[in-house]
Amino acid sequence: MRGLFTLFLTIIISTSFAQENKQSIFTFGYTHQLPIGDLAKYFGDNSSIGFSFLIEKENNMFYGIEGDYLFGDNIKDSTIFKNITTSTGALIGADGHYANINLMERGLSSYIFIGYAIHAHNAKTRYFPYLHNLNHNNLSGFYLSTGLGFLQHQIFIDTKDQNIPQLNEEMKKGYDRFTNGLSSKFSADYKYYSKNGKFQMSAGINYTMAYTKNQRDYNFKENEYYPDSKSWGKLLGFKVEIIIPIHRKNEEEFHYF
Repeated sequence: MRGLFTLFLTIIISTSFAQENKQSIFTFGYTHQLPIGDLAKYFGDNSSIGFSFLIEKENNMFYGIEGDYLFGDNIKDSTIFKNITTSTGALIGADGHYANINLMERGLSSYIFIGYAIHAHNAKTRYFPYLHNLNHNNLSGFYLSTGLGFLQHQIFIDTKDQNIPQLNEEMKKGYDRFTNGLSSKFSADYKYYSKNGKFQMSAGINYTMAYTKNQRDYNFKENEYYPDSKSWGKLLGFKVEIIIPIHRKNEEEFHYF
């Protein structure tokens, strides 16, 4: 899959370089994600915040990079520390008192992506030819893309600076399910550019498929080694973004209808 994507990306970019840039933009956004498959066994819904940089060419092809920081507080495994807690499920610190900890989801992802933009004026004039007076510089429309990259996630164990010997930095590795691997993402977004050019935003959905492996050797909860195998983790995301234009061709000629 990686080889085919690289070949396809090389062909698209080499073709697109012959085209002039239509726009270059940064985006900053928020995504609410629903885990599917193996990820759903350990985590509930999560959020992510991130950025992307996109260049669109005159032929409506675009490409870019994106990165996101994942976070959440819905850890499904309530017995993760069953071997180091009391019969009531309490953790005891070095001072002999009950310890209070938080379990959270943390992660990151990064992708290179390519796609095609279906601008509103193109769609309307194709199916409604009498709308010939629509401004062809209007960049609003549907942006469809696919990307290849990297996904990482883990259980973040926050001991709040308490002295808990059974959960020192080394021992945490036996519980945090630190996992990463190759990932692909498919996105469908609608980008809106206001008539006066002062307001730009985007909303859409994306679907992530990651082929990942637990990078820890030993599972302290089950007192066994993790299997040397990979699994599929999937995320369905709903995203909103703010668009920050860097460059638009013939920007001084932009008049929206």
